[in-house]
Amino acid sequence: MKRFFSSYLVVIIATFLLLLVLYFIYPVYFLPKNNTENTFFKKNDSTIRVLLNFHASDYFIYKGTPIGFQYDLLKEFEKTSGKKIDITVCSSFDSIYKELFKNNYDIIALDFRRWGLVTPFLEFSLPHSFSKPVLISRKDLALNKDTLKNVHVPNDYHHFLYIKELKQQKFNLVYQKEYSSEELFDLLQDKEIDYLVCDYNLAVTLLPFYSTLKIIDKVGPEYERSWVLNKKNTELNHQINDWLYNFMKTKRYTSIINKYFSSRSTVINGTFTKSKRHTISPYDAIIKKYATQYNIDWRFIAAIMYQESKFEAGLLGLGGSYGLMQMMPETMNNFGIDENSGEEAQIAAGVKYVYRIAKSFDNITDLKEKLHFIAASYNAGRGHILDAQRLCEKYQENSTQWTCVSKYLILKSKKEYANDPVVKSGFFPGKQAVKYAAEVVERFEAYLLMYP
Repeated sequence: MKRFFSSYLVVIIATFLLLLVLYFIYPVYFLPKNNTENTFFKKNDSTIRVLLNFHASDYFIYKGTPIGFQYDLLKEFEKTSGKKIDITVCSSFDSIYKELFKNNYDIIALDFRRWGLVTPFLEFSLPHSFSKPVLISRKDLALNKDTLKNVHVPNDYHHFLYIKELKQQKFNLVYQKEYSSEELFDLLQDKEIDYLVCDYNLAVTLLPFYSTLKIIDKVGPEYERSWVLNKKNTELNHQINDWLYNFMKTKRYTSIINKYFSSRSTVINGTFTKSKRHTISPYDAIIKKYATQYNIDWRFIAAIMYQESKFEAGLLGLGGSYGLMQMMPETMNNFGIDENSGEEAQIAAGVKYVYRIAKSFDNITDLKEKLHFIAASYNAGRGHILDAQRLCEKYQENSTQWTCVSKYLILKSKKEYANDPVVKSGFFPGKQAVKYAAEVVERFEAYLLMYP
């Protein structure tokens, strides 16, 4: 009878393990063929699709600009590889975890626990950094080793802990389904909990803003932080690993590490406030109010405002441009404002001005193309952009493609083109306007990721 039950138990365990394996393999191998083919990538595709976990130390917006350790790392790779990095940011651990097995992205930047039934089906990059689990508590809380203590752990916490050692010190692990690591820091500071577990890289990021908290001890082994790579991209994966191997030896890599993980970092000591993580600017509500009236994406207005004033009111710029939107005196007069107008009036006028510019390019149906035209016009004036379009048409090029139009906008600094009969607004040094448009659109795309 015992032998029967032992055999029965072995069958049950084997069946369970098989089902578990199928669960993880299923998205890759058992979907219909037309779904398993990776439609996102072509052999010569110059875009690298990245899925990035929204994390206080890896990706966030500061003063209108996206920064973060993994974000900076990816942008450095973009510079070297010559490929465009297309980043999707997601705050749901479960959603990103499911993507690991679908090959829809070239790179997935997610820290998670590696174990035998999962890792054989994944391909990892070389480690780009290292971290470890740490125990956090308040500075004024005495550690009593004889009293049972609850340690709060985020439900999606991904790495191994020294469970035996924690139990010996009378720590009871409480897994939190409702709270993220960042939210647990608030609860700890407010004395609603006494202990929490998080990663070292997150701890050094947040502790400067929680002066009453400290790291007590390491509570798990150090682990490698790596990217999950698409197994189909053999050549690209080699390129990524070669780049990581060489880049981690550079001063630039050391600079990024110090920027985010050094206690002396100006980023750590000046950027990781809760308000900065949840808003783009102090004027978000006002921007949304007027952008909605004109059916314009408020994040695009915010990107222009940052480019113009970095959200600082009262600035006086070149040629008398003024305020949050840096409108010129004549333009301000056309929209009924002046230097004495309040911030809401300035924003309302700026949104209306962007709307009027946009109407000039209604024949451009590709939104991203159109945004370049609008941003460049806001910087240079519509006249110069229209000149560049006419030059495109004269030389039989596409006047609705920004790559063509920007070329002639830059050429308007040369006498040959500035004096062309089709040019109505004359000479213009267009390089700055082209750079301006690129930066506005890139920032807008970052805002889209942060605030979808």
